Amino acid sequence: MPSTPKRSTRKWLTSLGGKFVLLVASILAITMGTSAIINYRADTQEFLQHLAAKGKLLGNFIARISPDAILSYDFVTLDDYIRDVTREPDLVYAVIISPDGANMTSYLDEQDSHVADAIKTLGTKHVMAVIAQINSKRDIIPLNFPIVFDSDKLGSVTIGLTRQRIDQLATRELMTQLLSNSFIILFLGICIYIVFRHNALRPIYQLITGSERIAQGALEQEVPVYSSDELGSLTASFNNMIKKLKATGAEKDHAMLELRELNRTLESRVVDRTHELAALNVQLEHLALQDALTGLPNRSLLLDRLEHGISIAKREARPLAVMMLDLDRFKEVNDTLGHHAGDQLLQEVGRRLCGLLRDSDSVGRLGGDEFLIILPGVGIENSILVAEKVQSALEAPFVLEYTNISIAASTGIAVYPTHGDDNTTLLKRADVAMYVAKQNRHGYFVYEPSQDTHTPNRLALMGELRSAIENNELELYYQPQIDLSDGRIVGVEALARWRHAEKGFIPPDEFIPLMEQTGLIKPFALWVLDTALQQWAQWADAGMRLTMAVNLSMRNLQDPQLPSQLSALLKKWHTTRESLVVEITESAVMSDAASVMDILRKLNSMGLQLSIDDFGSGYSSLNYLKKLPVNEVKIDRSFITDMATDKDDAVIVRSTIELAHNLGLQVVAEGVENAETLATLEALGCDFAQGYHIGHPLPAEQISQLLSESESGVTFEKARVCGP
Repeated sequence: MPSTPKRSTRKWLTSLGGKFVLLVASILAITMGTSAIINYRADTQEFLQHLAAKGKLLGNFIARISPDAILSYDFVTLDDYIRDVTREPDLVYAVIISPDGANMTSYLDEQDSHVADAIKTLGTKHVMAVIAQINSKRDIIPLNFPIVFDSDKLGSVTIGLTRQRIDQLATRELMTQLLSNSFIILFLGICIYIVFRHNALRPIYQLITGSERIAQGALEQEVPVYSSDELGSLTASFNNMIKKLKATGAEKDHAMLELRELNRTLESRVVDRTHELAALNVQLEHLALQDALTGLPNRSLLLDRLEHGISIAKREARPLAVMMLDLDRFKEVNDTLGHHAGDQLLQEVGRRLCGLLRDSDSVGRLGGDEFLIILPGVGIENSILVAEKVQSALEAPFVLEYTNISIAASTGIAVYPTHGDDNTTLLKRADVAMYVAKQNRHGYFVYEPSQDTHTPNRLALMGELRSAIENNELELYYQPQIDLSDGRIVGVEALARWRHAEKGFIPPDEFIPLMEQTGLIKPFALWVLDTALQQWAQWADAGMRLTMAVNLSMRNLQDPQLPSQLSALLKKWHTTRESLVVEITESAVMSDAASVMDILRKLNSMGLQLSIDDFGSGYSSLNYLKKLPVNEVKIDRSFITDMATDKDDAVIVRSTIELAHNLGLQVVAEGVENAETLATLEALGCDFAQGYHIGHPLPAEQISQLLSESESGVTFEKARVCGP
């Protein structure tokens, strides 16, 4: 009776081949399934670690490079830093916050669902509220990095990363792997069964037959060997067993000896492999702590040695010097000769520095063209000697690409414990000293607190100043100006005033320089122009014909959009072009003569009046002065104040008036404090004057009252506005 398919299946499952295939398939399924799950979790964890590492790298990078921009109040650069990180696909938001919690600059990815949901839920786009709502989501990873300079917290960088993309990638990878594993298991099961049936079962059946013969005492016939694999080896071993059943005891001992020799060989190979792995670990550790280009210690190893050196210095009450070097003209070498020559230069500099130092000293490369030297037991005087040796060592020409190259280095020196008692402080202050050395071209410089002037208070004031501009908390005061020919009021000078809610009156010479150091000077200048011309329009409607003179800074004069902005404001307030006088300083012109001259020509062609403010305090030549398209000069108050008692000042003022008149220019004297000075200026032929003796700066309402009380028919030829 033929077997049914059900019985055949049961028989196959209970056979050696069926059991083997099922066992292998089960093991593969469990192993590959477990591996897929483990890989899924590992991939997820790795992606998260990579995401967190990327976030930390971005946050630490911004926190590390932001102090210079923050301390210099350069919000434009801060905005650029934030825009640089917005290219990261997993970034939801990034914000830089001042110490008092004010938003200095921020970025929200409004295309991201978290941002859109938060804005929709809150009903507002307030950055800090939206970020707080986003952080409540489980798949958001918020990271915060303090911005610290000289142990002072300047603010913090907060970024938010989403793990949505990571979860999607990991899940997709898991499903793909499980599906692939299923096909692999099915394919392998079929292949294994076919191979096993042909290569394993047939020799096994032969071995079974041979065993039965041996049981019967027939040792002459050997089992045929079909392959050279393990079963073939087993068959051969089976045949050898037949032979060894007839072998002597000596042969058995010889076989045992061979077995022991094999064991010793295996143990020897294990020992050799262990030694190879140990050597590889040493090599990997070396690569992790050494700079790949120069072979010197890298930043990680240097920081470790510095921390260790400070610990020893504290214990032994000894000094320790830190020297930070930055190569001058390195970028020029790279740009001219190529990066290969730059790499050669860094390698040679590293060799020369190593040749100068003791065995106990350390020199390494921080990155780029910056090197760090650690000198245990060395104070300020000896560190200066080392700095001089470094300068001498680098003076010898470097031969790069068959060209002799001369370079120098700017070295900053900070000494424990005089300048700091931890590695972070010492490195910061060495960096400050290096910057001073580079700026002043000293070669080397020992840290001095006087060179480290930026404080958190000024940073906070800068943040408040931005808010003051945006919220119209500043105001303009106006100081009268008279025509010396008849003593009549012919104009006013408007001065910016800031009355802080908590700090009271803040002088212009304190907050205006802050604007000039940042991007705030441009919006401030536009505010002054707009406010002043609006006031001019009110006075013009009242029958008072005035001209407004605005003192613009160097940054304003370098702005190619200035002429079009001025034209728009003149049109907005219906101001005649000859009624606006733009005041510029000598230093602003000389700082970037070519671009400034181009802007001045455009303003002059528009019909605006141009004046040189603080004339005499700068360094412009008379030959250059005659080329400027100006209409008047304003003599600096430092010459006017003492001219009545100082003959030298009087001579300078007289010469300036005569020079200006010979060039066809009018002359304004500022800082007139008494009647004697006023009379002297009138005798010298000065055209206009202003100062406390003539009138103090007043709000627009009081100036309007003063002008309305003037005699009827007065033509107001000058109304001066001092801008940013």
